[in-house]
Amino acid sequence: MSIRKISARAAALLACAVVLTACNNNDDDSGASDTTPPPSSSAAGTPAADPTTATTAPAAGTGGSVADGTKLKTLLPTAATAPKGWKLDDSAAFDTGATVKSDPGSPLLPDDDCSQALTNGGARTLTSDYGAAYATTGLTDPNDGSSTVVFTSYQPGDAAKQMAEVTALAKRCTSFSSQDASGKKVRMTVTTEPVAGAGDQSLDIRVQPTGNYVGSQIVLVRSGDVIMAVDQSDAAGTMAPLGPVAKQLAAGLPLK
Repeated sequence: MSIRKISARAAALLACAVVLTACNNNDDDSGASDTTPPPSSSAAGTPAADPTTATTAPAAGTGGSVADGTKLKTLLPTAATAPKGWKLDDSAAFDTGATVKSDPGSPLLPDDDCSQALTNGGARTLTSDYGAAYATTGLTDPNDGSSTVVFTSYQPGDAAKQMAEVTALAKRCTSFSSQDASGKKVRMTVTTEPVAGAGDQSLDIRVQPTGNYVGSQIVLVRSGDVIMAVDQSDAAGTMAPLGPVAKQLAAGLPLK
């Protein structure tokens, strides 16, 4: 998100109010499933699910089944299992229950502009296009900044499609312009790298502005047909390495 940094605590409280149209954590999941989650403070939404494509998932763990939101919820961190220095913030926790989408519809990220996807977006935005079900909760990082973790399941093969889509987005958006609250253009640079030893596939995305503005980081870890994603920003202070946190959060994958 392209907002000018102020004091760490004030930035954490005001970031969502002054940047562009949103902040990069606690993504708005508008219409991402047939069940509407609680209102949240950021990000590009996803198209409303067609009721004709929603099904009730078979019992998780059976051959070829897609994990539903209830099963994915068991992977979310708790107050006792949150990474060291991080705290659970479940005020906007949500899962899609037994509803699973059999057809995700047309993806949005390929047509999103870079600013919309990478400075207004976050963990949920970058994992929703092909998603069948999901569960999400909030975390507070060691700087008292807001973060989101989401587990998303996919129809067979679609998780790999999602990762390919996000990889293509990051390559397309290695350098782009965003705007601050006054309309001033801010140059953003995007870098990516894998997280060693994380899942079947992983992607660590860093969005760094030029000047005294807020940068962000999103890590995706795919294991089979489930992707775990977690995001953070430096609005409240220097970001700690997110890769080890992502590996810990994804330790429950693959689902049995």
